[in-house]
Amino acid sequence: MRLRLQFIAVCLTFFLITDCKGSIGTGQGDRASDWTMFRGEQSLSGYTDRRLPSDPVLLWEYKHGVRTVASAIVYKEVTYFCDKHGLMLGIDRDGSEVSRIDLDAPMEASFMVLDSVLYFGMIDGDVRAVSLAGGSLLWSYQTEGQINAAPALTTVNGRRYLLAGSYDNNMYTIDAASGTLKGLASTGYYINGAAAVWGEYALFGGCDSWLRMVNCATGTAADSVKLDAYIPSSPAIADDMAYVADYSGNVYEISLNGGRFGSCRKLRTAADDEGAMLSMPAVNRKYLYVLADERYIQCLDRKDGTLIWQQTLKSESGESSPLICRDRVIAATKSGIITIYDAVTGERLWEYETGEQIISTPAPLSDRFMIMTARGTLLCFGNKKE
Repeated sequence: MRLRLQFIAVCLTFFLITDCKGSIGTGQGDRASDWTMFRGEQSLSGYTDRRLPSDPVLLWEYKHGVRTVASAIVYKEVTYFCDKHGLMLGIDRDGSEVSRIDLDAPMEASFMVLDSVLYFGMIDGDVRAVSLAGGSLLWSYQTEGQINAAPALTTVNGRRYLLAGSYDNNMYTIDAASGTLKGLASTGYYINGAAAVWGEYALFGGCDSWLRMVNCATGTAADSVKLDAYIPSSPAIADDMAYVADYSGNVYEISLNGGRFGSCRKLRTAADDEGAMLSMPAVNRKYLYVLADERYIQCLDRKDGTLIWQQTLKSESGESSPLICRDRVIAATKSGIITIYDAVTGERLWEYETGEQIISTPAPLSDRFMIMTARGTLLCFGNKKE
């Protein structure tokens, strides 16, 4: 009996590790103290099993003082971020600087790290892989337009591929080991957001209003669907469904099936023509959370788009996207107000005003969370007992 139970446990573990297609991501990174990519995992769902501190306080802040747009990542308990001039800093768990690498080019996109290698794109269009050990350049690939979003990394048939969208209207699929081009998918205008991975496919939007799917094994286009307005951010994927917001404030649910888009419906229709939505949705098993009309955070039922709850933000929502941390939702406004809500009732549980603009998305860890301000201040929040 014991052997049988052990066998079942092994099979379930294998299933959970290998079946990334159509699942809600956990955002665990390599371990609970890591957050190794934008939004924590490849599907960009904005959901993690991690709990936020029950009563957060500011543990420390690191003031860099140079404008920083990208969201921070955490690897082996070191938080990495890069300012707009291309200076990368590594800050340890206690708030001390432990790493500094000059990338020698302006940068706005977030990093992605795997096996001590940083992957990222630059304003000058360069896509790079850099060793964290010594800061040496492993490879670079030059596109013809600026790169504003974090790269996506996926494995197909045993090979790792990096996907990076450029302002030259192309989504590049690059061999992550060698830096050679695998293929590209052309669009009608700029690509501003990151790609979300769904099995061997990746989804991304563009400023031409099309949501596209690319085959990561070939790097070529697989399917596309046109929305009502341009797509400034990224899709979020959960349960073989893609959720994406356009600039006008419409939110769509699009089914995914065998490398093709299926049915498409609006879960939310923009209230008027005045609003703008720059952030991306967050999704769990039942609900969808969006920062809507520049002044609300809304919880929508995934079944029919019913509004479950709504809270008025204390300033414009901006570009930062909400994250679901088990039973709570954390969101930051453009003016720098960070708020934690009860995910089911919408009750405001905690709030902190930084006094500095926030564009980035939080990085929740096992016992704390980190967030960057646009002024270049890294904030670390944790429990009072720390």
